[in-house]
Amino acid sequence: MAKSLLFLGCLLLLLTALGSCARRQVAERIELPPTPVLSVRSTWAVVTSPFLRVRDEPLAKAAVLAHIRRGAVLEVLSHTDRKEELEQISSYWYQVSYEGLRGWVFGAFLEIVDSKARAESLAAELD
Repeated sequence: MAKSLLFLGCLLLLLTALGSCARRQVAERIELPPTPVLSVRSTWAVVTSPFLRVRDEPLAKAAVLAHIRRGAVLEVLSHTDRKEELEQISSYWYQVSYEGLRGWVFGAFLEIVDSKARAESLAAELD
């Protein structure tokens, strides 16, 4: 009986050793698409023309939603990928927010700055 238990113990030890030598699976390398960098900083703009048209699309012929006066401070939400030329002036179209209004303005009539405080300071200089 002792020989049987010894034999079973050795067999169990051998099976355990052989089982741990099994080929391990190598994890596949997963390629993730690039993630755009998120920014918590806002971009701001000050209107430099007497009256700036806010349009519903980034097109010169798009419907006009409103007019904004010189010195107004706008929050810049985004801009077009490419510059456009209007009346021989090249600039981006900027999507902006102003007093609850969202629309697109042509960038040639804006001064772009990196902080609201700087935009407000610049707006005060324009008055």
